[in-house]
Amino acid sequence: MTQYRYQLERYRGRSTRHVCPQCGRKNVFTRYVDTENNNIYISDNVGKCNRLDKCGYHYTPHQYFTDNPWKRDAQPREDGVSFFRFNRENERKKDAPEPKRVSAGLPRRVLDATMTENCAYLAWLERRFGSERTLRIADEYYIGGIADRAVFWQVDGEGCIRTGKIMAYDEHTGKRLKGEGMVDWVHAVMRREGSLPEGWELVQCMYGEHLLRRYPDRVVAVAEGAKTAHIGAILMPELVWVAVDSMMSLTAEMLAPLKGRRVVLFPDEGKGYEVWTKRIASIADVVGFKYRVSPFMEGRERGADIADLQQE
Repeated sequence: MTQYRYQLERYRGRSTRHVCPQCGRKNVFTRYVDTENNNIYISDNVGKCNRLDKCGYHYTPHQYFTDNPWKRDAQPREDGVSFFRFNRENERKKDAPEPKRVSAGLPRRVLDATMTENCAYLAWLERRFGSERTLRIADEYYIGGIADRAVFWQVDGEGCIRTGKIMAYDEHTGKRLKGEGMVDWVHAVMRREGSLPEGWELVQCMYGEHLLRRYPDRVVAVAEGAKTAHIGAILMPELVWVAVDSMMSLTAEMLAPLKGRRVVLFPDEGKGYEVWTKRIASIADVVGFKYRVSPFMEGRERGADIADLQQE
């Protein structure tokens, strides 16, 4: 019988069953564990809801690592910028005391240090949409740059800087550069450098969440990726655009700040529309907001998003 590395956690009492990230019910969610690494959890949202008929949430390790390829083990790059090792970052021995969690955000000076107009992504935006609109978007979303790479900062509704996603783009096409070393996270870089406080843990928020307070009366547009949010904010500025980073990050916890708002979801073409349409009803019921799912991208090239329409 094949022994898989990632398996659903065996039942050992109520402490091994958790709150479902989709329906919000307690003690119904079984997480996947890494059997080769002291049975640590892969991530809080990687698992299966036991309410198969009424919820049906199931986010597998394969889907998680496909959505977050930088979370896999990786070797240092030749240019000296190393990836953090997922297994080492999350390792927690069961007989060791629980480390004290540090919930404070990153220092503002870290964000300020990346504020530059000299990165490939902003250069592409400027060519496509002009300086005025590009500067507005860069200012509203705190788009930073490290060398030729863009930094998309996650800032929550209280102004707390959660982290920044570092991504490489082609200056001429605006396409994301793929491959080893093309994606990183600011908190991961700081951890490698030893500049994070002991016990600091990442809790992600919606990208653009800080704009909700600035535009309290606007309808909220939810996209998958930051780039889609930027293009949407340029083409449809009457909406306030946020992003959840990946298809499977659409959870009640992530969307909690949307309570009482009117929401339109803009999933990418393909599985995004199907998955989000299935998930959003229970999430909206738990959080408390009105919504509709836009079929805007349906019928287009598989995997396309709003940003890709600007490449045509």
